[in-house]
Amino acid sequence: MPGPDLIALAAVLLFASPSPVPVAGRVIRVRGTDTVAVANGRVILHRVTVDNPGPIDSMLTDAQGRFTFHVTPDSGAVYLTSARWDGIEYFGPAMTLDADASTPDVIVTVSDTSSSAPIHLRARHLIVSPVDADGSRSVVDLMVLENPGALTRILSDSAHPVWRVRLPPYAFEVHAGNSDFALQALQVQGDTVGVYAAIPPGQRNLELDYQIPPHTTRFVLPIDEGVDLSNIISQDKGMRVGSGFVRNDTVIDNKPYARWQGALHAGDPLVLEFGSTAPPAWLVPVLVALMLSVLGFGTWRAWHLQP
Repeated sequence: MPGPDLIALAAVLLFASPSPVPVAGRVIRVRGTDTVAVANGRVILHRVTVDNPGPIDSMLTDAQGRFTFHVTPDSGAVYLTSARWDGIEYFGPAMTLDADASTPDVIVTVSDTSSSAPIHLRARHLIVSPVDADGSRSVVDLMVLENPGALTRILSDSAHPVWRVRLPPYAFEVHAGNSDFALQALQVQGDTVGVYAAIPPGQRNLELDYQIPPHTTRFVLPIDEGVDLSNIISQDKGMRVGSGFVRNDTVIDNKPYARWQGALHAGDPLVLEFGSTAPPAWLVPVLVALMLSVLGFGTWRAWHLQP
């Protein structure tokens, strides 16, 4: 018979272990202006941790598209559910699990596909750093893409992206920031960045980070698709922004910044003329974090849609 010490230890371990919690929800498919349940669809539960992200369970939905997993919560993990439809993997919202709190129902929305569904640019904002020590500048280009229809836009072929945007031809070190697209879904060819990923109905965020060469005094950004409202933000208060933009400085996190607001018009380049204010080292990371928070960026990049 176990001694009292072992019994006490077993009791501590037993009561310290969190109980399984349900992760329940539905898979629905967009059909016109309505939605219908996806019956007998495969749903996968993913656990995302720093050391070991990956799927941990799967099941088929019932006749009403419902599913329920029972999970022992990991306090250091984020959980996602996904379902595949018409060759595309769709993810529900990321969530943390708490043994002492109920988990709201998860909705995974899937849709049929089209290689001609329209994609529009709904917002575009720039964060421009003052001149760096080597004379270059950093630019964070934040965009919101929208698929306004009921069909997921897919590639027509591997040579043509779903959507593309032009940058200044002298921009260098172009790379994706904190976006709703996997890094491999974005390709840079000359002055053009192409999105080679499925874009489902709704809005998706795209961040492009790049550098402007040293001693550039005039920045010209090609505008192929206009937006009604754009923000240009910098701590370089000597920067000048082209016509149509109104300066309306702001305070972010108790620090003053220069901000210009205006519309971007297709075929009318955005022109910036630079001052020469030297930046503090913390400027760009702080601005990016604040702007991404405001714009709703930061989706778990590792689990975005693939082409």
